[in-house]
Amino acid sequence: MYDSKFLEKNIQALKKGNEEAFNNIYEATHRLVYYTIYSILKDSDLSEDIMQNTYLKVYEKVNSYESKSPKAWIVTIAKNLAINEYNRRKKEVLLDHEVIDALASNENTKTPLIDLASKNLPEDEFMILMLCICENYKRREVAAIMNLSTSGVTWKLNQALDKLKKIVKVVE
Repeated sequence: MYDSKFLEKNIQALKKGNEEAFNNIYEATHRLVYYTIYSILKDSDLSEDIMQNTYLKVYEKVNSYESKSPKAWIVTIAKNLAINEYNRRKKEVLLDHEVIDALASNENTKTPLIDLASKNLPEDEFMILMLCICENYKRREVAAIMNLSTSGVTWKLNQALDKLKKIVKVVE
């Protein structure tokens, strides 16, 4: 796992024009950014588009970066772009009933368990599940990212797993 010092060093290098630093930042954060966006939009193709926009914004705004938490800064950009896209699409969907039907029947068969989790878990539980289970982050790392205590992360992770177990038993 990449730590904050690594990301901070690369952000400072990118500010000075080191293009390789951008690749390091991307490699260190792209999965976290994708899961953040996916938890809001619940659409893998759209999430990838917004992820691309996130990194364009990171590149454009790197000189305005003043935080001491690079992951939080990048995730905030991703979240804001995803929420803006969600709100924009929500307005469009309300106007077109055919789109609602098409979206309701659109199942992503590449990641059925992730889709199940994203549809049935609150955003915070989904993020914790993705970070802890899929990305193998330590619970204390997730706690730092999400501004929670380690025990809070453990509790929410257990809640999420219990909910998914109940859903899977119902389907069986």
